[in-house]
Amino acid sequence: MGNGRHQSRFAIRITAIYALVSAIWIVGSDLLFVSGPGSALFTISLISIGKGLMFVAVTAAMLFILLWRAESELHIRSAALEAAANAIIISSVDGVIEWVNPAFTTLTGYSAAESRGATPRLLRSGVHDQQFYQQFWGTILSGQVWRGTLVNRRKDGSLYDEEQTITPVRNHAGQIIRFIAIKQDVSERRRHEQALHDANRSLVAAYDATIAGWSQALDLRDKETNGHSQRVTSLTVRLAGAMGITGVEIEHIRRGALLHDIGKMGVPDSILLKPGPLTDAEWEQMRMHPVYSYDLLHEIAFLTPALAIPISHHERWDGQGYPAGLRGEQIPLPARIFAVVDVWDALTNDRPYRAAWPPSRACAYLADHAGVHFDPVVVAVFLAHIDAWSAGEL
Repeated sequence: MGNGRHQSRFAIRITAIYALVSAIWIVGSDLLFVSGPGSALFTISLISIGKGLMFVAVTAAMLFILLWRAESELHIRSAALEAAANAIIISSVDGVIEWVNPAFTTLTGYSAAESRGATPRLLRSGVHDQQFYQQFWGTILSGQVWRGTLVNRRKDGSLYDEEQTITPVRNHAGQIIRFIAIKQDVSERRRHEQALHDANRSLVAAYDATIAGWSQALDLRDKETNGHSQRVTSLTVRLAGAMGITGVEIEHIRRGALLHDIGKMGVPDSILLKPGPLTDAEWEQMRMHPVYSYDLLHEIAFLTPALAIPISHHERWDGQGYPAGLRGEQIPLPARIFAVVDVWDALTNDRPYRAAWPPSRACAYLADHAGVHFDPVVVAVFLAHIDAWSAGEL
């Protein structure tokens, strides 16, 4: 109600001034031509004054309505800016602050009087370089909206993380005449995000330590392949990188390589550690270890993206592999990459039943079986790099 009365008083004052000045002008100007009360001009003048005052009354009423509506609309907009929970700055094109809302004072500690006439430089923390500020000034001066997060400094010297949106304001001709910046303290949110990130990183590290432990336990159990998992994991990651795989996919491949034979945990010692040849029935059970890998790992959501290698690394390019008999590109790429490395490591390291092959013989074997056992593209990339990797050059 108070705001309505304020608007009405403003409209009344302006309307009253208009009506008074208009009435004085009409009455005064008409009476200048009157020579006496009884003259014909006096009668004409009174009629003219009456018409003029009637016109003033009508236009004054219209003016009052227009002023009241305009003032009401302006007040609503002004009140909304004043009441906004986020800090708001309106500045000139040169960056001089013309207006701030109360939330700005709450956020920064600077009063409206202290802020007016200053520039946003009073909030600079020294954390960002000049290029950072040039970038966002270039954005808004070109007429685009700038959104970002930066570190600012309050009046008391404390730093805080601020999320800010700066929008150019244009006149009817399309020229930029002001900037309006909306600011929000996101320090607490950033702290929570960092805490969540740190917790997630710790959890991932714990998972990876567990995976490494599983892999080491399997190598210790199967003494014939001691150290095999670490070697093939390192080389598989290199080969995947050489094939253009990056980022999180590399991590999934690394975990899959470490766990490639985890299903052998389900194979009895009498078969896994048997010194002599396996029977057909024993081979049948040995070939179940990719399925056992799936059974062990598929309910662990964290490891779902890494399952391709444990499940499919014994599939063959010609479809004669196991457990699903996949063919060609039906076999997941990580499994095709790992298959080459797995056989290479098996051939170039000593086993109880044979001595290690020289690298040249192992390379010839891979080349001969490209397109049969192995993906020929993967073999080509592997052979192009293996000499350098073996020499420690890459």
